[in-house]
Amino acid sequence: MSMILLFFAAALSLELLEGSKITTSEYYGLRNIGLVFVFLIVLEAVLCASIMVPISILISKFVKAAFGRVLLYFIFGLIGGSYMFNHLYNESYVREFDLNISTAILLFGAVGILYALIDQYLQQHAERWANG
Repeated sequence: MSMILLFFAAALSLELLEGSKITTSEYYGLRNIGLVFVFLIVLEAVLCASIMVPISILISKFVKAAFGRVLLYFIFGLIGGSYMFNHLYNESYVREFDLNISTAILLFGAVGILYALIDQYLQQHAERWANG
């Protein structure tokens, strides 16, 4: 659930920061289609979470160092931010409206770090709850 909320927040922030620069009616973003766009972001967030849950299980199983997990989730966030930017905005919008991919990379990189911290916290508490 935390991945869905974090992904949704990052994608919506990306749209507000970069998508709002696009002033053509050809682009169907938050300004043009509103709640439909939000619904599409939620669907992508659920898809992302369904991909990240198995990866999270594998990472928690094989990577014991907290810093290693933070680094891996950060890298996944960077890759996800780059993907989302390229998925939402085509090359002509990037050039014409001076959109910055660094915004997406920073937002989703931060999501990766936050997710790693939440994962670490939940893992520590799960061990405490299991041990009584």
